[in-house]
Amino acid sequence: MEKQRVAVLDSFRCFAIIAVMLMHYTYRWTPPANSDNLYPYGNFFGTTFHYGFLGVQFFFIISGFVISYTLENTSGMASFFKNRFIRLWPPMVLCSVITFLVCIMFDNKHEFESAQTLRNFLPSLTFTKPSIWVTLTHKDWSYISLSYWSLWVEVQFYVIAAVLFFANRRTFFRNLIIFTVFLNLVHYIPERVIDPASYPHSSRWVNMLLARFYYNRLHFDIKDYLSLFTIGVVFHHLYKQRTIRWGSLGIGVIFIFANQLYQCDTWQIRVAYLVMICLFLFMVYRSQYLSVIDNAFFRRVGVISYTIYLIHETIGVLMINKLGGYLGSWSPIAPLIVGALMIGFAELSYRVYEKRVSKWLKSILFAKPKVHIYDDKMGKAATE
Repeated sequence: MEKQRVAVLDSFRCFAIIAVMLMHYTYRWTPPANSDNLYPYGNFFGTTFHYGFLGVQFFFIISGFVISYTLENTSGMASFFKNRFIRLWPPMVLCSVITFLVCIMFDNKHEFESAQTLRNFLPSLTFTKPSIWVTLTHKDWSYISLSYWSLWVEVQFYVIAAVLFFANRRTFFRNLIIFTVFLNLVHYIPERVIDPASYPHSSRWVNMLLARFYYNRLHFDIKDYLSLFTIGVVFHHLYKQRTIRWGSLGIGVIFIFANQLYQCDTWQIRVAYLVMICLFLFMVYRSQYLSVIDNAFFRRVGVISYTIYLIHETIGVLMINKLGGYLGSWSPIAPLIVGALMIGFAELSYRVYEKRVSKWLKSILFAKPKVHIYDDKMGKAATE
């Protein structure tokens, strides 16, 4: 059963990353979504893959499920964050450097200006939001690739989940539900209520508190996505327990699901979320229905999906922009070619670079301290 769960989750990741790539390669970089048209085929695909951005939201639900499992099999908070660092940082370093160098050499029109700015490595490699650095330095900051925004959201969830879990493992699920319901309710506080500009005659202390709360909402945007992670945690709980006890906890779970669907802007997004929920319900209760998506290609793309996500947008769109025109009337197949190249790069990176660097980092971060024992026969200290 455990192997089957991992295979299904990898297939889910595969669908999520393919959806995101299709959105970036057909819709995101042409009007009306972007002021300039970077595709040689223009709006050939129209809005067909417009909702591919929901692949990121699907990743968040998957992450909630996976992190729940990871926390239960981790000895402590330090080990958890070390493992997260080992998993996330090496691909980020490689993809950021490659994106920077490729854009420096080939983006002569500066379509991806942020990728050519050296200081943007700081928010990228620290998984932090650029607005935090703007507030601290009063300079312009961005990510090397705009897709990196979701990593800050992930890190915020890791902190919340780890603190709640290691504070009390037994009450983790209940406490996360309570915290998520609370943040959902805070979400409905109107901006004008907490905007310091709405209270020009207030005392200095009131303005300071309002400003701190207001800007924290801008920097710490987990409030907009925590429900998705928590939905993943709920499905992990169901996977293990098969049910949730009714009462206040059950009402909280229903509220989180209902509120997430209520906040959808269009019916298409609402349907997409219902599909995601149904996929997880099948995985928990009717896994045999998902046997059709259990194949080697889907699983492998799911395994390397993180690296694909980091490298695909800026370099992929730049390749389409620079080289897609050479295909002439066949230029609409450029997204398929570039997508295949991104998958190939991620596979090569995983085999040649990520596994080796991860092993090296583990040897450092999880190195056992040397124990010195005095050897009576040798008359000197021996080291174990």
